[in-house]
Amino acid sequence: MFRVLSVHLEYDNQHQIQIPFAQLDRIQPYQHLLDHQLEIDRSARPNDFREVSALVWYPAEPGTGIESGYFPSTSKVSNALMQSGEWGWWEVFGLRFIRSNISVDATPAKDRAPYPIVLFSPGNGTNIEFYSSLAGEIASQGYIVVGLDHPYDIPAVELSNGNVALYDKDQWSLDVSAHQAYRAERVKVRTADMLFALNQLTVLNASATSPFTRLFDLDSVAAAGHSLGGITASEACKANPRFKACLNFDGLQIGGPFSMDESALPPPQPFLFLTKESELHPKLIERFESTFESYWVVIHGASHASFTDGPALQPTRLPVANQADQFMTLIQKYTLAFLNQTLKGRPNDRLFNAVEQRDVSVKVFPTR
Repeated sequence: MFRVLSVHLEYDNQHQIQIPFAQLDRIQPYQHLLDHQLEIDRSARPNDFREVSALVWYPAEPGTGIESGYFPSTSKVSNALMQSGEWGWWEVFGLRFIRSNISVDATPAKDRAPYPIVLFSPGNGTNIEFYSSLAGEIASQGYIVVGLDHPYDIPAVELSNGNVALYDKDQWSLDVSAHQAYRAERVKVRTADMLFALNQLTVLNASATSPFTRLFDLDSVAAAGHSLGGITASEACKANPRFKACLNFDGLQIGGPFSMDESALPPPQPFLFLTKESELHPKLIERFESTFESYWVVIHGASHASFTDGPALQPTRLPVANQADQFMTLIQKYTLAFLNQTLKGRPNDRLFNAVEQRDVSVKVFPTR
């Protein structure tokens, strides 16, 4: 089943988000066998499979598709969203009032295919749907964004059998040390999801029955993620050289933006750390300096949630752009500058030299 999302969102007649013309499909959830995941994912069945759902934002032919909603599966996962503890009932109720021209079954635009790929892992407790502003802008500029919903790591994942995988909120009862170990294990699971998804894209690209036949440029793939997903992206890059670039959106752990492991090295691919963090430990600066090509871009005044749609979906009485819109615009610009430079070979002035401005600062490594 494919679900396609598109471009203009607004909340209760009070606020709107602009998402450029790009569509979104939900790939039928795939399955893969990973022995080390079985205990983590609480399966008592031998040779059980882990199932992960993927959303795909892609350039589409204008005027195609059927209208849908901002979060099309709301009716199926609303109870799970509330049970997760990450959502209040009033927030889940409000999702149905986010109006949009989102559509399903849109026709992919093939005139510029194949398209570079961005494989995206969301933050802990955040469904991939809430990255539509960022993913839609990337797709509108000639990319395909594949976002993964990792079961148990986000509030609700609809599975192919109709069941909903629930968020593991028990993690928050762990002490600091145990929770750190728990997150490290989840990154391993997420990384395995990313690597399998990359292989699955190869299958879809070659299949004559796939809606994405020959749409993917599999020689130009970036791994990206927010928060714990950003750490996942870094680990995926280290695990597979098929990833040509790595983006971490505000993911910072004991190993900095690179890893859950304090002693781990950065990935060898070009690396973008796009964050709210204006200070890093000197040891992390040394690791940035050891890279072949990396960037530390700070969006001043942003919050951890600024990399999602969350702040922009808050109702407002003023018909003007708010800070959430301004932060997202900067995030989109620097993300695209990095992707255009690393996947399309188009150097960008935004990342050429170190910059210190009121709203953004850029540091380039190794220092020139």
